Amino acid sequence: MRFLLLTMGLLVAMPLMAASAEEEVKTAEHAWLDGITKNDFPKLEKVLADDLFYLHSTGVVDTKASYIGSMKSGKQRYAAGKINDLKVRIYGTTAVINGDANFEFITDGKPGKSHLKYTHVFVKGGKGWQLVSHQSLKVAD
Repeated sequence: MRFLLLTMGLLVAMPLMAASAEEEVKTAEHAWLDGITKNDFPKLEKVLADDLFYLHSTGVVDTKASYIGSMKSGKQRYAAGKINDLKVRIYGTTAVINGDANFEFITDGKPGKSHLKYTHVFVKGGKGWQLVSHQSLKVAD
C-alpha cells in the first residue's frame, strides 16, 4: 500500500515540476523582454548565455556582446515590446519557445515597427534559464 501511495505521489509531483519549469522559462523570457525594452543591461547579462546566437529578422547575427553592445551604444533601441502569444515546451534542461510579438524600435536613428514570429531556445545551467538561440521573422500585416 505504501508503494501505491508513493507512486501516486510521484505522479502528482511530476506535473507540478513541469509547471514550475514552464513558469521559470516564462520568467526568463519576460526578463529578456524587460531587458531590451528598459535597457536593463544587468538583466540581459544574466538571461543571455555567453554563447548566444541571435539571428534577427533582417538576417543580422549577433553574439551576446554585440547584441548588448548595440543597445548600449544607442545603435539599436527597443521602445516597446508586447508578446501576443507564447508556447513553451520543456525537454529536461532545454526549453523551446515559439512566440508572436510586436516591437517598436529605433535602429541607426530610424524608428520602426515589426510584428514578429520567433523561436527562443533556453538552457538551464548554473546561472538558471538562459537564452542560447533566437531566430525571428517578420509577419506581413
